[in-house]
Amino acid sequence: MPLMSVFLREQGGFSYLQVGFAMSLMNIPMLCSPALITLLADRNTDPRRILAVAFSCSATVLTLLFFSESIALTLGLFVFHGLAFVAMLPLQDGYYFSLSEKYRKLGEFFPTYPLVRVWGTVGFILPSVLLFIPLSRGASASSILPCAVFFCLCSIANSFTLPAIERIKGTSRQLPTRKAFRTIFSKEARWLCVGLFFGFMAASSYYSFIGNYLDEVVGIPKRHIGLIINLGVILEIGFTLIMPWLQKKIHLKGIMVCGLFAMATRMVILAFFPGYLTAILTQLLHGLEVLALFIGPVMFLNRLAGDEFRNSIQGVFTMAIGGVSRVLGGLSSGLVATYFGLTGNLLFGAILAACSFLVITFLFSRIPPRQEESEIAVSPVEKS
Repeated sequence: MPLMSVFLREQGGFSYLQVGFAMSLMNIPMLCSPALITLLADRNTDPRRILAVAFSCSATVLTLLFFSESIALTLGLFVFHGLAFVAMLPLQDGYYFSLSEKYRKLGEFFPTYPLVRVWGTVGFILPSVLLFIPLSRGASASSILPCAVFFCLCSIANSFTLPAIERIKGTSRQLPTRKAFRTIFSKEARWLCVGLFFGFMAASSYYSFIGNYLDEVVGIPKRHIGLIINLGVILEIGFTLIMPWLQKKIHLKGIMVCGLFAMATRMVILAFFPGYLTAILTQLLHGLEVLALFIGPVMFLNRLAGDEFRNSIQGVFTMAIGGVSRVLGGLSSGLVATYFGLTGNLLFGAILAACSFLVITFLFSRIPPRQEESEIAVSPVEKS
């Protein structure tokens, strides 16, 4: 992902508008597939098999993308890749929370969400580290695709090692998806969703073009871009591991407020002080941003979920909030970059992040702390 926009510019000859359009196309499937796939998981389909199919689809599409020489075909493949990719994260989140609830009811120890989620951070780092060697020896940016296919195949194999979860039958005939919709737009979650809508738009604006910004404005060699971006991801491991401690000190809302402020701040610094050192130093703020956008929200949503729609609430949120905001973010950032340049796009993202910060800080009321304490606790024995 750190090098995808660079690949599109270098290999595909894409304009900024076309890069933004491609990023939007990859997220359009968020408008349907996450809610559908998590509904299947809440009903009668084994989530482990759904994951295997999703990763198989991604592997196939990424292989075809490697051989594509047409802009139209590349854009079309982005849509199909998105259909599989965007549903993986909420499905895995729902799977984790369902499994943890099962162990909680049995009174057995189960790792906290941040302790499991941190492996996603490790997974984000590894490909860029592996790609550094071939890119340093003159390989083209298209080498990212065989690497991605390899990890898809590893994920398919891993899906068959996961423990089974007994399907929970709700007492209501109401669709889990409908319950999830009502929950995320309830008074408890309404302002959380509005704030995160701006936050995800800001993230889409940033990540769509940060590779191009470091390449074309700052002048960083392509082989170093993935490593610099992954410096922040390495530090993200530390932030994720200390998240339970941070919750005790400033609570989950406090973590999100700090993360959104950090997000806006680093975009402003990068825009006004472009440079190699700035690109490295601003990665120090990346970990807080991830806690605010990708870890804290799913934990809040799980507090509002019932057993019968624990998967669906993650899928519906990804669709209604994450999907719409990312599609709009990709399109708008492509337009802004076209007319105001890559620096203008960074400032556009900073404004969106500031809006997210203000909404979460002043309008969103956090969920009662007794639920938060149960998330932080190390084991059921300590809770009792």
